[in-house]
Amino acid sequence: MLRLDERHPIFISIVFNIVSVIAKLMIFSNTLSRAVYSEIFHSVGDSLNSVTLFIGARIYRSRPSLRYPFGLGRVLYISSLFSSIILSGSIFYMIIAENLRIYYGDRQGDLYLYGNTYWIYMLLLTVFDTITMFLSIMIMTSREGPNLVLKPLVLEDIMGISGNAMASLSLLLSNKSLDLLISSIIAFIILGGSIHIGFRSIEALIGHSAPKEIVARIIKIALSIPGVVDVNDIKTMIIEPGRYLAIVQIEVKEAMTIKEVEEIKEEIIEEIRRSLPEIRYLILDIVKPREPAKSYISLLKELKEL
Repeated sequence: MLRLDERHPIFISIVFNIVSVIAKLMIFSNTLSRAVYSEIFHSVGDSLNSVTLFIGARIYRSRPSLRYPFGLGRVLYISSLFSSIILSGSIFYMIIAENLRIYYGDRQGDLYLYGNTYWIYMLLLTVFDTITMFLSIMIMTSREGPNLVLKPLVLEDIMGISGNAMASLSLLLSNKSLDLLISSIIAFIILGGSIHIGFRSIEALIGHSAPKEIVARIIKIALSIPGVVDVNDIKTMIIEPGRYLAIVQIEVKEAMTIKEVEEIKEEIIEEIRRSLPEIRYLILDIVKPREPAKSYISLLKELKEL
């Protein structure tokens, strides 16, 4: 039986997007719909994003080396950032500028009237995005756990479904002013998605922390081990999609022997790795009790404000 992983829906998405570009070019050549015109670039951008995700899904599986001790997972964010710049820059400007030129230049008469069946063809293209979206969700919710590489693909599919549906509505209503409006809305959808991807990529490259739920869970695991007095500090940083480095400073009872401290250390590491597979690297700094007491309370309060 074929075992599905995150690369399968991404590859299917690439194929579907290429087919969508060809289909939309054919529909546009027969209707000159501005909404369909926008969707052509939308599919081109989705193709670039899918290729980026596919490359990232392959690279981040690479083993760390002496040159790249934490692996190459961040390549995904670099390529995603370039992809978002392409989408939010040239494509958005191209669509909006062309729409304004047509509107203020009173060239709406150059647009064709639409046939009665093209809206159906456009609507059928939403099936492509629906298939890859449900396949991605199925893998993400499998017993193997969620894969964060697929989250951008699900977002891409949702944007694709909404864009195709609006373009289909524009063809159905055959209103030229409405067509320009829907085309501009699709352009803003592209812009919004691109900004989201770009922000996510920049945040990861800077080195944002693990989700607060994971950080809180690390603190609670450490405090649950007998002999641990406090958690003074915890620092986490993303290493690759869905994988984090954690550095934790904990206090243990002053009267403990070296052997007892080592046993506590091993128990904490074992429990965190069992409960939180997202933590790829874990560093524990064990110290004697110091002031102020119960530092973990302030850490948990700070987490709630994130």
